[in-house]
Amino acid sequence: MKGIAVVFVLLGLLGCLHALEIEVLDKANPSPCLKICAGSTPPGSWSRYNTDHAVRYTSLEFCGFVKTPYVTTTLHAQSSHWTVAGATSIYNISKSGFRVYLKGKDTRSYDLCVQRKCYIQFIAMGYTC
Repeated sequence: MKGIAVVFVLLGLLGCLHALEIEVLDKANPSPCLKICAGSTPPGSWSRYNTDHAVRYTSLEFCGFVKTPYVTTTLHAQSSHWTVAGATSIYNISKSGFRVYLKGKDTRSYDLCVQRKCYIQFIAMGYTC
């Protein structure tokens, strides 16, 4: 996305999925093609991975991307989520979604994420045409 400057403004997008279209001056991809989507996963919705670790697939289908977008994530919970690593390490990213794997300091990340209702918030920026 060479030559593109975008300002992210998160306006109360917590807990729901939204898509915001922005105007960008890019001759290769007209401005109606660039979209920013933001959302949250349901709290505590994790799968067990490798006994004690946690994994979460997050769908981006609602965004309608035609190419792999740029994605940034954060981890939130009721408490103790500072002990978990991996929330910003995105795996298997595609236009359809991505995965996040978590590993806890004491290796009980799956239990911690379910009990403390961990959830991922994300912002994705990509092209829809």
